Amino acid sequence: MSEPPLVSYIVVCYKQEQFIRDAIRSAFEQTYEPLEIIFSDDCSPDRTFEIIKEEVDSYRGPHRIILCRNEKNLGIAGNVNHAFQSAHGQFFVMAAGDDISIPDRTALLVDRWQNADPPVDLVCSYHAEIDVDGRPTGFIRNNNVSVVPDTRRNVHSWRCTAIGGGAAYSRRLYDKYGPLNAAVICEDWVYAFRAWLESGIAVIEKPLYYHRTHEGSIAFISRRMKTETDVAVKRLHRIRSAQNMLAVSEEWLKAWRRHGGKEQPQIEAKLLNRVKVCQLQLRARQSSGRQALWFALAVLRHGGGISTAVKLIVRQVFRWQ
Repeated sequence: MSEPPLVSYIVVCYKQEQFIRDAIRSAFEQTYEPLEIIFSDDCSPDRTFEIIKEEVDSYRGPHRIILCRNEKNLGIAGNVNHAFQSAHGQFFVMAAGDDISIPDRTALLVDRWQNADPPVDLVCSYHAEIDVDGRPTGFIRNNNVSVVPDTRRNVHSWRCTAIGGGAAYSRRLYDKYGPLNAAVICEDWVYAFRAWLESGIAVIEKPLYYHRTHEGSIAFISRRMKTETDVAVKRLHRIRSAQNMLAVSEEWLKAWRRHGGKEQPQIEAKLLNRVKVCQLQLRARQSSGRQALWFALAVLRHGGGISTAVKLIVRQVFRWQ
């Protein structure tokens, strides 16, 4: 019987001193072996890294521990890249510094990865939601935890994701396709696309971790922006979102080329066009008046959709929210 593969359990964190101790202890409680646990702190200005060191210094368990702290803040993509560069495992199990994994999470993810038929390069799961104090809200996320592109539809409407806090990736998705563009916020959109190009994605249909919703979480911030009244704050958020979508689209195009494409030779041209539309959307959100109007109309000419162009005109030209 072959030896089980080394797995890297990766905790990425930033400014999570309130929650990080729970995330650390759930990492230590993972039943799978052999396991290396990587804590990658993105130069947190609070006590996040100090708490990690406290917990690690008192740990006496079987897992190997690797501590990483970025010398400066690198953002989500940079932090993930740094963590992956430090990993030695054949399978990367992702964890956020404000979430809590059940003890068998890694073991179940690895089992599905090794025994999936057909094989897969990404495994994710459902999750249960907890509030800021760790109390269950009763909500269980069991829909849209994984979405892949529909090649029958226009490439501008494609979605591809496997919720990052609960995902695990085969090492080759990093080795073959390389580190992420620094502007990427949604790393799960990129790694899911890579996995879709390779062997595919599997979903474990039960909650394997507790996802915490609080004021600092990306989901909470995105919801809050819908009711934000400060026009400058909302504009900066939209620019950052546009930068992310451009970076994701560029990563998709790069991955498509690296993979060699699938059966439809016209897809690369459509992906190129998607990148162009994302560039125009970003320029529109960075502009106002006539410039924004020109970019919005250019989005329409490149097939970005009427609703997309109208939203850009309304928000960037007329400054309506």
